[in-house]
Amino acid sequence: MDQQYSIINQCLQLLKQSDMPTIKKLRVEIQLIQMKRLLLNDALTNEVVKGSCGEDVFEGLLSQMRRICGEGYHGDALTDLMERIGGMLTVLGGEHVHH
Repeated sequence: MDQQYSIINQCLQLLKQSDMPTIKKLRVEIQLIQMKRLLLNDALTNEVVKGSCGEDVFEGLLSQMRRICGEGYHGDALTDLMERIGGMLTVLGGEHVHH
């Protein structure tokens, strides 16, 4: 889980340095912070942390963030990113996720 937490911190750092419009940055930042909060939930099962939201899933998220923040912001890419994060939040939150 420490690795996932570290990856989210890297994503937040990339986000700060990107030229994405502020409102979009804030939306992504809120989702990432929500993900950090869910990772701290003791009720998370090993199955979730190692399986459906394992390190490889987070590595994929990080590389997607690098593309968006490094190569410039593109509308569709950002939509895909937010959908990906939303899906991860659903998995991590289980029944606890409130939108």
